[in-house]
Amino acid sequence: MKPNNPSKITGKMIQGAQKAAFFTGLDWVKLQCHEKLGFVPFPGTLNLEITPSGLQFLESMGDGKWEELVPPDKTFCSSKVLPVSIGHIKGALILPGSDVNIHGKQVIEILAPVKLRNALGLADGDMVTVTMGEPMAARAQKLLVDAVLFDLDGTLIDSIDSYYRIVETTLDKMSLPKVPRQTILAAAKNDEFNWDMILPDLPDRSREELIREAWQIIENIYPEMFLKNVTPFPDTEAVLRLLHAHDIRIGIVTSTPKKSIHDKLKILDRTGLLDLIDVVISAGDGERKKPFPDPLIRCRQRMGLQSDQCVYVGDMGIDIAAGRAAGMKTIGVLTGFETRQDLLTKNPDAIIDSISDLPELLDL
Repeated sequence: MKPNNPSKITGKMIQGAQKAAFFTGLDWVKLQCHEKLGFVPFPGTLNLEITPSGLQFLESMGDGKWEELVPPDKTFCSSKVLPVSIGHIKGALILPGSDVNIHGKQVIEILAPVKLRNALGLADGDMVTVTMGEPMAARAQKLLVDAVLFDLDGTLIDSIDSYYRIVETTLDKMSLPKVPRQTILAAAKNDEFNWDMILPDLPDRSREELIREAWQIIENIYPEMFLKNVTPFPDTEAVLRLLHAHDIRIGIVTSTPKKSIHDKLKILDRTGLLDLIDVVISAGDGERKKPFPDPLIRCRQRMGLQSDQCVYVGDMGIDIAAGRAAGMKTIGVLTGFETRQDLLTKNPDAIIDSISDLPELLDL
């Protein structure tokens, strides 16, 4: 396990102590990692056992190559980080203070904006090569924008499972057969729920009557099943505050009906995030909804910006289609209804696993 050359270290992947996720999830750590390394770390680290020669190489590096993560108070110790790459992925070695280093000197920990085990298909015992410095892909041109416009459901708030449960509960209360979740997904595909795909044909009741009953049930169960259970995604707050700190304008463009948008925005307001939003556009603010570009154009007009100054982030193909039609850059996110393959068919500028990966794409 000798270094291949002076700029690389190879080590064996081992199981960690599962304690790094707490540290890497702290707001001050995420903010400083983004400022000093250019990315927000995925919770946790990758642990590699290196040889004495690899350790000697690291120790021979001058302090000037490391950056320090400085805690806001004495509750936490400081750490040093060093930019590296693992394959095509940008990352960093993190060196905890000696009083909290539980692994010993020959185990190094690596931060990255993604879960490296999954992204690179790694398992314990695999040999992993770490290269000092950033990968070429990380040096590519980042998106330069003045505003980020977001979809809401499945992008900023974790609401998709609640939608499934509401439809399933509604069918149960109507004593109607269950349907697969894939069918519910297909019924919600174009931002207009298609009850014809969900409700069966009954000899004694019309389709219109069934739909009216379904909506009435949903109106009754919605506050309990949706508003009380749905929360922002874990990194929504950190990412929005980071954008705000860098003077990036923030907008929301959603197909949520105007009568429901106030209640949904309360989900963001619980953590004070609503104060960071410049403009909110919902269904009813214009005649045409996504995939037409009208609501996105209306949002950037209210911000006083041009389309090429904006990027739109959403979880569905109609989001990408609307953004492209509006002349904006587009980013698909995989925390909602649709798969990577679904989004790829719409040709977004990028696809990310969650908005925690968003800062890595922007020139902040």
